This record gives sequence, C-alpha cells and structure tokens, in this order.
Amino acid sequence: MLRTTLTSVAKRQYLHTWSTNVLRPPTPSLLRANVQHAPLFRSFSVSSVIRSQVRPAEQKNGLVISDRAIQQLKFMSDRDKDPEQMLRVMVDSGGCHGYQNKLDLTSKAEEDDIVFEKDGARVVIDEVSLQFLRGSTVDFVEELIGSTFQVVANPNAKHTCGCNISYDIDLDMITQN
Repeated sequence: MLRTTLTSVAKRQYLHTWSTNVLRPPTPSLLRANVQHAPLFRSFSVSSVIRSQVRPAEQKNGLVISDRAIQQLKFMSDRDKDPEQMLRVMVDSGGCHGYQNKLDLTSKAEEDDIVFEKDGARVVIDEVSLQFLRGSTVDFVEELIGSTFQVVANPNAKHTCGCNISYDIDLDMITQN
C-alpha cells in the first residue's frame, strides 16, 4: 500500500513538473506525443508566456459559440450575479474513444487560456485543448434527459462513440493547423 502511494506521488510530481516547465506553444511533435501516450496522462496543460487572449468567437480556426449557448451563458451569469462568468472547455483523455470534453463554469482565465467572446458570452479554453477542438461549435442542448453545454461538429474528430461523448482525433488535421 505504501509503495503504491509513493509511486503515485512520484508520478504526480513528474507530471506536475513536466506540465509547468514548458514555456512555448505546443508543436506538432508535442501534440503527437500527448496523443500517443494519452492513457498515461489524465489531463495536461502547457503554460505559455503570453497572457490570456480575448478573440471573437467567429474567428477562423477558433471556436464558434451558438446562439443557444450565448443565451444560456448570459442567463446563468445574470442569475448568479457574476458578470465575469464564462464557460471553460477542456479536453481530457478518457471515454471509450480516447478523448472527451469537460465543461465547467469559471470566473477566471489562466495565463495560457484563450477567451472567445460573442455578444457578451465568453468561452475559455487552454491552448492545447484548442488544438483538438479548433473549428468546433459550443452549443447548449436541451433534451428529455437534461440540458447541457456540448462541443459539437468537431472537424478534428475521426470517430465518436454512440453517445457522442468521446472521440478519436485525426492527427493529420491537428498538425496541419
């Protein structure tokens, strides 16, 4: 038990050191390395010297924010009385096809984040996750089983699972961008 715990701590320290010492945007070879070794890493982040950037949501090679997502983000920001509130989108390894998106509300953008804004609604994403989701649409979907924000129409996804939660990445599409 103790040996397992020490090994786990050592791995976490290695991953933490690795993720905080990279000071440049990801290269295609770095992206390939992360994709090939995805099962070893539950999540990753590449820090950048650049402060968080705000870009229009319709910018080429960025994220598109649907009208439904804009409406819901504004509603939630007003309801929570938090004008800084934005939707954070992250790519994480997992699911039945290798990658899945994690979405959460936040009020703070980190240094390596890019903020996409449209009509007062903001979506924040880190640089590495953007490489996987470039050209995708952030939407708000209402179904009988519930309502949720989703990333849809990902042009970099090669295959998706039946429930549309996890996906494979087309590495050629990522390295061309």
